Amino acid sequence: MNKIQQLNINNLKDFLFISDLDGTLLLPDGSFPEESKKRLNRLISDGMQFTIATARNYDSAHPILKGLDIKFPVVLFNGVYLVDFDNGEILEHTEFIDRTVINSMLDLAKFNKIEPFIYTFGKQHQVYYRKTTNKGSTAYLNSLKKDDRVRQVSEFVFQKDENISGFLLIGTLKNLKPIYNGLKENHFDHLNLYFAEDVSMKGYYWLQSFHQQANKGNMVEKLVERLNFPLSKTLAFGDYLNDLDLFRVARYSVAMENALPEVKKCAHKIIGPNSQGAVLDFLESIWKNS
Repeated sequence: MNKIQQLNINNLKDFLFISDLDGTLLLPDGSFPEESKKRLNRLISDGMQFTIATARNYDSAHPILKGLDIKFPVVLFNGVYLVDFDNGEILEHTEFIDRTVINSMLDLAKFNKIEPFIYTFGKQHQVYYRKTTNKGSTAYLNSLKKDDRVRQVSEFVFQKDENISGFLLIGTLKNLKPIYNGLKENHFDHLNLYFAEDVSMKGYYWLQSFHQQANKGNMVEKLVERLNFPLSKTLAFGDYLNDLDLFRVARYSVAMENALPEVKKCAHKIIGPNSQGAVLDFLESIWKNS
């Protein structure tokens, strides 16, 4: 029997529901319509405990979700931060990436003709890049057009108070695989690496990395500890490699129809695609029957 079907639906108000955003709760264009907010707010007002765990930063996630009555801290930037949803206050954060590791990455990237995006946090979040070198990286940059954190620089020079929270390289499998292998071999004990094909642009791959301790699962553990909440009463939604750590700690895991095969394989249940608002439909259906 599907493990989700074994849930005691009479106790759903005791559960904490945790959803990824891109590819999961949000539509493919990265939006969350006002009607969807109203539907989710109705569930929250009826007692549903809900929060998010996303690779987005606060400056990116909050404008999309503004108007949602999220009462719990949210997991941001793939588990680098635990943040108060209302005001953006950082409640917890993981370790940051050492600059010597960044220099190593830059050497590998230069040799393989790839230009990275580097994420930092000092007085504010920043995304630095020098130039784009392929259609995949150009598409990613275009997706950040309305993001005022983005800074084009001639060279990567960081201030003393800037912590490096992550980096992203976009290219072909041929160009990125040597970088992935080099980083995995030399910095496996420092980096948390994600390497997979771009779900929105076939033929291009993403190599994204954070500190070894930075993942959604670890930060959800800190969240429930902070709330004095049992992990045995958590249910998570996701679609991508960075959701596997979330699935690892959650009691129940639900993958989207559009999820990567390895994510579906690890899930207790597979629902419809994000393009059809499957997360909301699923939540409403189980809530209605509880």
